Amino acid sequence: MAVPLQLLVFVSGLTSIWCEGPKFEHATLIGHLDSRLYDASGVAASRKHHGVLYTHNDGDNKQPFVYAINASNAAIISALRLFPAENHDWEDIAVGPCGKSSCIYIGDSQSHKIYRVEEPEFVYSDQILTDVAAVQIEWSHGFDTVMVDQHGDVYIVQSHTSHHRQVGRLPHDQWNSTHVVHLHTIHLPDLHLPDNSPTSGDISPDGTQIVLLSLHKVHYWIVSHGDNVLDTLQHHPIASLPTRPVGATEGICWDTNGRNYYEVAERSSSSSPASVHIYNRV
Repeated sequence: MAVPLQLLVFVSGLTSIWCEGPKFEHATLIGHLDSRLYDASGVAASRKHHGVLYTHNDGDNKQPFVYAINASNAAIISALRLFPAENHDWEDIAVGPCGKSSCIYIGDSQSHKIYRVEEPEFVYSDQILTDVAAVQIEWSHGFDTVMVDQHGDVYIVQSHTSHHRQVGRLPHDQWNSTHVVHLHTIHLPDLHLPDNSPTSGDISPDGTQIVLLSLHKVHYWIVSHGDNVLDTLQHHPIASLPTRPVGATEGICWDTNGRNYYEVAERSSSSSPASVHIYNRV
């Protein structure tokens, strides 16, 4: 069943009006994840390989692996080891541009590092991805959300502890820095979250749509022409998108067209493995 969304539109010189926004179907189960992904945390759509998603375990599983999975049935395609890299607490993953290529970005909340590695040309076999870049960021909070815009700038969102969470931006030209990088930050408006903590987020490949996942809710923004991500996130979201009415949903991403979105949920019990769902736009 499709879920209608209502968008608040501001017209210059006029009062605000409500109009019907995009509609999404309820969650469709794609499949359950292999037992190797029992602590799945984060999901991102490949820009090089059609029908491929990337995901990983969080800090409860310290192995520095990204898993390529089939976007049609959630089956593992390959295990990609990042070297050199350490998984102290990998919380989220994104895919975005890096120069003329496409890269996988991973945020380690404990070590305050952002990793970046180019997507492999061939993804259908286990392999070690070398030439991994890492940036040490100046950040005094935890973060569970990593997003990358169409320019290759990276955004992280503060988790827990504060009603006014910070959003930090790492410019795309800072990857050669040998020093700790200070992030330009803004504050999100109070989203009135039950647990006050976004667990994941994503920016559509064209940079026009932003989603932040929290408990029982997906917050949705449109980036207006002439605005940027930080400008947009200083305003309240214009809509809430459907999500599953259960906890433990740890990752969200747009598909490669920015039309539909995926969610990944970690294992909730030994009899309930991690799963992947899709929300199709009507």
